[in-house]
Amino acid sequence: MIQSIRVVGAGLIGTSIGLKMKSLGCKVEIIDTDINSMKLAQDLVKSEKLSEPELIIIAVSVDANAKVVVEQLNANPNSIVCDLASVKSDLLLQVDKLSAHPENFVSLHPMAGREVNGAENSRADLFEGRAWIGISDSLKNKKNNEIIESFVSGCGGVLYWLTSKEHDETVALLSHLPQILSSLLASKLNDVDPNKLNLAGQGLRDVTRLAASDAKLWAQILTSNKDSIQPLLKDFIASLTKLQDSLNSTNQDQVAAILNRGITGKARIPGKHGAKNRDYSFLPIVIEDKPGQLASIFNECAKVDVNIEDLSIEHSPGQETGLITLSLSAQDCEKLSEHLISKGFRVHPTKNR
Repeated sequence: MIQSIRVVGAGLIGTSIGLKMKSLGCKVEIIDTDINSMKLAQDLVKSEKLSEPELIIIAVSVDANAKVVVEQLNANPNSIVCDLASVKSDLLLQVDKLSAHPENFVSLHPMAGREVNGAENSRADLFEGRAWIGISDSLKNKKNNEIIESFVSGCGGVLYWLTSKEHDETVALLSHLPQILSSLLASKLNDVDPNKLNLAGQGLRDVTRLAASDAKLWAQILTSNKDSIQPLLKDFIASLTKLQDSLNSTNQDQVAAILNRGITGKARIPGKHGAKNRDYSFLPIVIEDKPGQLASIFNECAKVDVNIEDLSIEHSPGQETGLITLSLSAQDCEKLSEHLISKGFRVHPTKNR
C-alpha cells in the first residue's frame, strides 16, 4: 500500500486521485500553479505538506507535462514520478535527456474523465473499473512495477501495458477521434433554429456529450498527437465519401453494409471491467415530472438487490411525464419488473437489444 503521494495538478484528474488515495488512508499533498484551484483541491482532499513522497503524480496540461516531470524528478531523487498525459510522443526522449533520475519515471494514462473539468467536478470513484495504460518503454526499473500496480488498483483501475507509439495510435482512435466527431456535429447546431432543437432526442445528446469538453485542453491534445490522428481522419473522410456516393446512387445495399460494419464494431466494445459485452434487458418506466421519482426507483432496486448497468432518460419540453429506461441483466430485469409493478410503478414490457 502506498503511504504518501504528491499530486501536481489540481484539476479533475489530479483532485480525483487525491480523493481516492486519501480514502485509502494515504497521506496526500496537492499543489498547482493556479492558487485558487489548488486551495479548493487542498480543502477537498485535506492536503498535507510532504517532504519526500513515495509517489509523485503529474496531472497537468500536455504542453506543461514534460517540464513538470523533469522538475519533479530532479528535485525528488527518492520518489517515483508518473505523468498522466494523454499523448506520449517524445516525452520519454525528453526525460532521458533532461532528467538526472530517468530510472524513477513511469508514464501512465488513465482512460477516464468527464466532459467537465476542475477540482469542483472531481470524484473519488472516477477511475472505478477504468483501464489505465502503462507505457512499457518508460519502465526502466522493474521494482517500480509493484508500486505502479498498487496505485492503479487502489484507484479502482485495471492496468494494461503498451509502448508509447502503440499508446498514441490507440488513444487517437478510442479517445481523440470521438472527441473530434462529437465537436464537429455539435458545431452544426449553432445554425439551427432554437425551436427545432426542442425536438432533439437522447441520440443527439449522447453523441454530442463530449463536445462540452475544454476546448483549450483538447486543442493541445489533438495537435500534440496529430501524427496518429491524421491517418484516422483521412480514413474517416474516405468512409463518409463512400456513404455519400452510396446515397447519391440510392444504393440501399451499400448503405446497409456500411451501417452493419458499425453494428459489428460496436459489438466489439467490451463490457465493464474489460469483460465480454453483455446483452442487457431494458426496462422502460414512466415517471412523473416531480422531485424524488428517480430516488424512489433506486430505493426499490436496492430492496430487491438488483444492479443497474446503465440508464437513459427521455423528457420532452412541457411534458408532465418522462421515460426512464434501465439496463439490467435479464434475470434482474424480470425480478425488478415484477417488484415495481407490485408497488404501482408504470412499468412497460422489457426490450432486448
